[in-house]
Amino acid sequence: MSLMKHTAIIVGGGLGKRFRGEIPKQFLPLDKRPIIVHTVEAFQRSSSIDAIVVVVPAGWEQRCAEDLKPYGLTKVQGIIAGGETRQLSCHQALCFLKPDPPAIVVIHDAVRPLVSPELIATAVQAGREGMTFGLRAVETIVEGRDGKIIKVLPREDLYQIQTPQAFPFQTLWDAHCQALEAGITDSSDDAGLVLSAGKRVKILKGDPRNIKITGSVDLALAQHFLQGK
Repeated sequence: MSLMKHTAIIVGGGLGKRFRGEIPKQFLPLDKRPIIVHTVEAFQRSSSIDAIVVVVPAGWEQRCAEDLKPYGLTKVQGIIAGGETRQLSCHQALCFLKPDPPAIVVIHDAVRPLVSPELIATAVQAGREGMTFGLRAVETIVEGRDGKIIKVLPREDLYQIQTPQAFPFQTLWDAHCQALEAGITDSSDDAGLVLSAGKRVKILKGDPRNIKITGSVDLALAQHFLQGK
């Protein structure tokens, strides 16, 4: 194991069917550059990160390489094809890293391009124990079925989870292997897998600007934040 190495896995293996489906959303332009370029660049600039693995939908590896090429992103160690689900995409990246695993892996959504240097540094620092970022729920959240409210959930216990999330490589590898052995393939979140494997995961305060671009409103908001910089 590379004792002090910290590797970021940028997960964008899904085809993003919810949004202008003909092109995966991480390749859409934001401020004249593809979203994925902004995201990878944030980790390239971080002194806490040594290497980056980018996961894209199968068939989009070449396009991703071409998009990233002009920007001197020297930390990119591999651009690999994802799986059918986010969980399987992340597992592909862990398999890619397994022959020479880093000490800490930092998992981040490809469509969160506004991640700050502070969040990345904090993730690496807290990753030795397993961590995720979260924002306390500000809206009332209910459990509902068939268009009816079943239960109003206590808001003070609820968080909206954000990436980056960070874990020791071995912890995350073991959690993924356990999930696959149990037949679980579509967990939406690595922290959940680590929790299911019996390990603790800390929640640290996230950043409201670290938005996930899933629709055109998010894209407009991201543009606004970028121009504000």
